[in-house]
Amino acid sequence: MRTDELHISSLIVHVRPEKILDLKACIQESQQAELVTVTEKGKAIVVIEAANQREIMKCIDNINDIDGVVHTSLVYHEFEQSTQNNSEEGQ
Repeated sequence: MRTDELHISSLIVHVRPEKILDLKACIQESQQAELVTVTEKGKAIVVIEAANQREIMKCIDNINDIDGVVHTSLVYHEFEQSTQNNSEEGQ
């Protein structure tokens, strides 16, 4: 039997307005993050989906490392577990 997890987090990211395009470009390159919206004043909502909490934290660290990001706040985090039998995996 195997247990899979799906972690979903949402963040508020504050970025300097002149660096909004950099934030958009970096988020688009990410396989796990999606930019939901960003205001002209530099407040963005980002959603992250990952297989575990460690990947969520790594993605948040990567966002914090983007030039112009001032602050990142975790707003929401949820995870779900799915248990499958090995016989179901082969189907």
